[in-house]
Amino acid sequence: MRDLQTPTNELVDEYIDKFNNDERYYLADKAIINLFQKFPENKNLEDILLKISVINDLYSTNIFGTFIMARHILQLGIDGGLQQGNPNIVTTISSGHGIRSARTDKEINFYSFATKYCNWHNKDDYPIYDSFVDKILIACRDKDKFSKFEDAELKNFKRFKDIIADFKNNYSLTRHNLKEIDKFLWIYGKTIFPNNYGQTRKTKKKSGA
Repeated sequence: MRDLQTPTNELVDEYIDKFNNDERYYLADKAIINLFQKFPENKNLEDILLKISVINDLYSTNIFGTFIMARHILQLGIDGGLQQGNPNIVTTISSGHGIRSARTDKEINFYSFATKYCNWHNKDDYPIYDSFVDKILIACRDKDKFSKFEDAELKNFKRFKDIIADFKNNYSLTRHNLKEIDKFLWIYGKTIFPNNYGQTRKTKKKSGA
């Protein structure tokens, strides 16, 4: 793990530039934005299925039952709630779909996917959650005490929004909107916590380190 820097407007600018200058990330994000602008509503099963499939492919959200999820979203009638920024939409998408884990036979909570799906419909009201964002927020909390929250609260979307607001306000990130904060948290988290970080930490614990 690299040393964690205190977030500043300049640091956010630096990592947003890294995001925008990397074709893998920038073009994937642009493609999804264009897709959601072309199909802004969720009243047609084919449109929903297309949007889910693209997110699933470009951002590895592990929705293996894409048709089941598309039908679930269609039945929810979420368009009005999305426009209003209703935080409960994240919960209604992430659960109640009936897609179960083959290992545990329990319904899978697709929380990260739900935040992404909502974000690309309404970027101003739905911050994106994923494992890198989770790690950075916890690390900054532990280092700077920018907000008081338990780790599990990051998976309560209403609290997650409050925590993101605390992050932005505490570090005075005045030059950046929510979408830019999203990009920063994700790519900075990906830099600070490489994919093998969790495996390395588990290995150390097992060895008594």
